[in-house]
Amino acid sequence: MSELASKSKERTTQSPSLKARALRLLSLREYSRKGLAAKLAESEARWAKLGGEQADESSESTAVQITAVLDDFEARGWLSDERFAEALVRRRGERYGTRKIADELQRAGVDGAQSAALLHSLRESEYQRAYELWNRKYGLVAQDQKERARQYRFLASKGFSSDVVGKVIGGQKPD
Repeated sequence: MSELASKSKERTTQSPSLKARALRLLSLREYSRKGLAAKLAESEARWAKLGGEQADESSESTAVQITAVLDDFEARGWLSDERFAEALVRRRGERYGTRKIADELQRAGVDGAQSAALLHSLRESEYQRAYELWNRKYGLVAQDQKERARQYRFLASKGFSSDVVGKVIGGQKPD
């Protein structure tokens, strides 16, 4: 095998640095600290498997390395749970209710105090958002019980509260 071919083969099996992978992921979209840590751990496990390493041996040192990279990124302002939460609320706010977004923030590991202010502003506009979503999908008040139940399930599955859904399905228009 030529020297060039062996160097090329080494490059394909050599993992990019942890910092480079984290930066690439953050360049695509915002991540919470917990979400980015999970992505990096998954990526490290995949590279370790390709390299023939035992996962048990490297998992502890990998966790320490990931924590160090995340701490560095937070200190530089490249990683922020607050910015992630704002982006998620902006992205999901039009189509989902407060309950569903709050669950998503909790799963992402965002601090409850940080998300409280964002969720408060969402609650204020929840009825308007639910009505607009219902109007785009259905537009007409249901005439029979089966259709009302279908519309109710649709809005409830989007995370809107039952009292808001009841008002929308009942034909009450926003002020």
